[in-house]
Amino acid sequence: DDERVAFFPGSTAQDPGPFASAGEHGCYLSHLALLKRASAAGKRVLVLEDDCDFLPEAGDYALPDEWDVFYGGYTAEDPGDLENSNIIGAHCMGYSPRAASAFAAYLEELLKPGFEPDALAVARGHYRPGVNPPFDGAIVWFRRAHPEMKTVFAQIAVQRSSRSDIASGTLLDRTMPAAAAAARKAKNWLRKRAR
Repeated sequence: DDERVAFFPGSTAQDPGPFASAGEHGCYLSHLALLKRASAAGKRVLVLEDDCDFLPEAGDYALPDEWDVFYGGYTAEDPGDLENSNIIGAHCMGYSPRAASAFAAYLEELLKPGFEPDALAVARGHYRPGVNPPFDGAIVWFRRAHPEMKTVFAQIAVQRSSRSDIASGTLLDRTMPAAAAAARKAKNWLRKRAR
């Protein structure tokens, strides 16, 4: 019942559009709409996807006073160089008002034909001509285009194992969905026990 907490209904897309899948398209549009709402409110926002689980460390974590983009959980291609690394994960993200505004505008630009791909993504082979990056890739591109945005990284949340709404399901998902769900439930239980 906290007035600071709100549920945001996700968007769905009927077709992939300029993305690899319809799920990626819908995820991108959901985050874009949410960022526009956060920008209009002029307040910091923490965005939690429905498969976000907090780690015990979350209770003691305190953000610094100055920040624009906050990763609360992620997988880094190069953990030793987070600022320049490709980052996977958007299950726990925070944005300052200026970051939300600038990022929403950036996401809208990426939807226009003829956008300029991220040079580092192209150099590393992470860009396919004609295909926009998924939302977590767009965050990386935005941060590279806006180095003035102060980014803070913390490992206070994980992405719970669940069937993806973005990618196509695994063979197990398609052939034995109940077994796939049971395997994910066991994986999540084991992960919590290992903490």
